[in-house]
Amino acid sequence: MINTVLGPISEDELGITLMHEHIVVDITGAEKSLEKPYSVEEVVDYVLPFLMDAKNKGCQTIVEATPLGLGRDLEVLVECSKRSGLNIITCTGAWDGADVKGLSVPKDIQDMTIAEITNVWTKEFEEGIDDTGIKPGYIKLALGDEGKIFPLQEKMLRAAARTSNKTGMFIACHIWASVSLPLVVEILEEENVPYERFIWVHADGQMDMEKILEYGKKGIWLEFDTIGAAEDFKKFPPAIKKLQEENLIPQLLFGQDSGSFWIKEGDEDWPMRPYARFFNEFVPFCEKEGLKKEFFMKVLEENSKRVLM
Repeated sequence: MINTVLGPISEDELGITLMHEHIVVDITGAEKSLEKPYSVEEVVDYVLPFLMDAKNKGCQTIVEATPLGLGRDLEVLVECSKRSGLNIITCTGAWDGADVKGLSVPKDIQDMTIAEITNVWTKEFEEGIDDTGIKPGYIKLALGDEGKIFPLQEKMLRAAARTSNKTGMFIACHIWASVSLPLVVEILEEENVPYERFIWVHADGQMDMEKILEYGKKGIWLEFDTIGAAEDFKKFPPAIKKLQEENLIPQLLFGQDSGSFWIKEGDEDWPMRPYARFFNEFVPFCEKEGLKKEFFMKVLEENSKRVLM
């Protein structure tokens, strides 16, 4: 069974699955994110048309990639799932991407030991998050974007590894700087985490094909998910065709890093990245480059099922 915000479902209920999307994202910091300067109804009214567009294109499940400290809001996710009819899978974990130096990691987590963090994340999986009864479907991390793994990030990664070994949850780890991937994998190996329980989120960020091929052949999952904000899709067909040549399509996942209802500092306008862009724009572009729609639907359904089950 697979945990969603409305309870467990069978693998056959997943259907077409987008592996990396957001609904609320708060980049003002972990402590500020607890203030929630919005109402549930406000968010749902804004997001629902975009969710319904994706559903009407065939999407059945969204893997929501926002951990606590970055804006995870279970009330919003539950209401979005109820009103859209989409399965929504939430996560445990913590986010320390970009160069924010722990800004989005809750202070409680920063002050804990590896064992204490492991206990918190394992308890969420076994008993539910806080008193909601809602259980995460996976562990989300973000780290290594500055080309190194800082002590807080290593602590989080080791805690994620030990939580994964206790619970079987996979780890989806945002790593934009491909130079950091070997450092992450070395720690996972020390913690005895199987390669197939690890997703390289933003494997397409720098599209470092040397590392994509090397680590895909080891068995880690390669997530192409910068589609939502991409100015164009030119880099994707050649990379996908190379994965086909190397028999690595079984390691490929798709998401968009789309959404969101943004909570941010200042007045800069960050528009919604539509959840249906994959179906409305990306697939038609790739079809013109010789890749078939059926191929994408198969990856969205079969590969997502394999990693989530």
